[in-house]
Amino acid sequence: MHARSSLPVVIVLLLASVSSAASPQSPSSPKHFFWAPGQPNTPGPSALTNDLIYHGGNAGSGAIGVETAPAVYLVFWGPDWGNGFTTADANGSVYTSQQLQTYVTSFLTNLGGTSWDAIQDEYCNNVPAGTTSCAAVGGGNYVSDPRRQLKGVWSDPTAVPSDIVTLGLAENVADDPLAAEAIRASAHFGYNPQATYIILTPPTTIGTGQPVYCGYHTQTTSVDGYGNPYRLQYAFIPFLNMSWPGLGAGGCGMNSVNVNSDSFGHGVFDGYSIVVGHEYAEAVTDPDNFASVQDGWNDVQGNETGDKCAWTDLANVSMNNHTSFAVQPLWSNRAYDATGEGCVRSAATNPHAMPAVGIMPPTVDICMTIGICPPGVAAGQPMPVNMAYFGGSVQTKPKIYLVLWGWGEPGAFDHGSATNPASDPDGVGALMARFIAAIGGTSWDKVAAQYYQSNYNGTYSNVGNPAHELAGVWSDSTNPIHDNLSPLELAQEAARGAVHFGIGDLTNAQVVVATPQKFNDAGFNQSSYCAWHDFTTPVSYPGVTPGMAFVNMPYVLNAGGGCGKDFVNPAPAGDLDGVTIVLGHEIAETLTDPGAESQAGQVQYGAWFDYQSWEIGDKCAWVGDGLQVPGAPFNMVGNDGASYPVQTLWSNSSLNGAGYCSGGQ
Repeated sequence: MHARSSLPVVIVLLLASVSSAASPQSPSSPKHFFWAPGQPNTPGPSALTNDLIYHGGNAGSGAIGVETAPAVYLVFWGPDWGNGFTTADANGSVYTSQQLQTYVTSFLTNLGGTSWDAIQDEYCNNVPAGTTSCAAVGGGNYVSDPRRQLKGVWSDPTAVPSDIVTLGLAENVADDPLAAEAIRASAHFGYNPQATYIILTPPTTIGTGQPVYCGYHTQTTSVDGYGNPYRLQYAFIPFLNMSWPGLGAGGCGMNSVNVNSDSFGHGVFDGYSIVVGHEYAEAVTDPDNFASVQDGWNDVQGNETGDKCAWTDLANVSMNNHTSFAVQPLWSNRAYDATGEGCVRSAATNPHAMPAVGIMPPTVDICMTIGICPPGVAAGQPMPVNMAYFGGSVQTKPKIYLVLWGWGEPGAFDHGSATNPASDPDGVGALMARFIAAIGGTSWDKVAAQYYQSNYNGTYSNVGNPAHELAGVWSDSTNPIHDNLSPLELAQEAARGAVHFGIGDLTNAQVVVATPQKFNDAGFNQSSYCAWHDFTTPVSYPGVTPGMAFVNMPYVLNAGGGCGKDFVNPAPAGDLDGVTIVLGHEIAETLTDPGAESQAGQVQYGAWFDYQSWEIGDKCAWVGDGLQVPGAPFNMVGNDGASYPVQTLWSNSSLNGAGYCSGGQ
């Protein structure tokens, strides 16, 4: 974040000999710095030609390798935050410290559960050192992407000690006042070994010299007499909006994405979301710093997930509640291995998950990017870029099989019903069966029929829309179930379903594995998404029948309004709205992209999605956020004459080929 301030500001100085954190075999500085653009320590082009490597997560007692349940606590340190100060943007417009605090707090409040934050979900611990793909080796405990990661905000009015300035803010190895402040913050909030404590300081006296950094993250340590009672992750963000020697006012990101600032602070505070996001992402995937050893995910040069993409392709990314923030891309090994391009602003989800309400794909909000909303496009609605064909199969003669796994087992529900069976007290299972049986032949289902596959003989076949798509229902209370299921366990149940139903044509089949109230998968329980679909390959699901499209359908009533409760119809009639909205989303995406964007070597299983990896349902998920706007969810009339709430689906043929969210063809 860079801008001129109405108060004196501090320049952060470092010796050129200080280097980035490296692998356990090559200890370096206790601090892992985010250098300002153009500084001699910034990663070179070689950083874009190699994967991040896991370094074992075992550097000293208490090492965690990654934060599997990320959380963040925000500290505004110093009396000036309470007294108030101002800063000016690149055009001279003045903003207050309260606006800055609101901006940073909003950014951390809204990043959880977003596709940008989910980029890191491919990284894990509990795998061998040297691993570059957790999916390839199996058994890892993954970074998660829960919503509501910001757990607390504290304005600490105590004075910021002067030695932070005189010692260059980063050279304090023993009795580091920033480490001491992080410890005080953990006492204030409560200690969480999975959390990062982020400390921001106000403007203070300018120093001189080079190079300049915009922030760093590190970890306290209790060895060698450093004096900290326990290990915790913390990050330091100095005041960024200043005129840096040799860099000017834009040295740490101010107005780097939004040239003109708005009333909220987009523009003037661009650097704060860029830098805070960079440091938090790296603290999550490479948290341990024990005696200057980073034992999480970093490459052979010591670059972390943010370093490799620093100051490149900056853009506004849509987050929760239709807010957008300037961020940098993050590094994805999976994207690099598949495409040769590792810097991404959106996770290529696999499984392909449906986001919760308020998380609007894609990563770029067209209204924010170009300043206008095209006719008929609601603010926050996806970029109108049409779906593209990537070569995989579609389902030309679809048959849908429903597996109700564990619904009759003890403890599956915590309540009963006077009108519904004990194994389905809310009527959700029966509703799903009716809905699947009712979609065939409808105008809504026909939206998917415009998409096709190549038969690689000069002919093409479209997605089918037969009158009868429900091919079977199985209530499986024989195979044990538990809570916090893994994707592999869900795939294994889908395979058991395929055997039970005797499915001979996997190409046109999709198996929906629906779980009851008390037994769902771990990601859903962490509020990361509403549901997902996937495709089994030997790499992604070892030991499971390959070539099978399946859907993970959690008990979305647990998520309430986050997964569609009362989204179309008012309560109580709309209490089950989310069931058919979410299930319809996944079914439609499986029809048009049963391969779920999967690729194995040169074999492309993915069929239809856009350049940002959004499928037919993603591009229209939660449009309008409960408002009756074009493209919003609605009550579809099924082939049985009953009404079912569904979302619209992306139609390439709508708006004369420009594409739009359509409720029927």
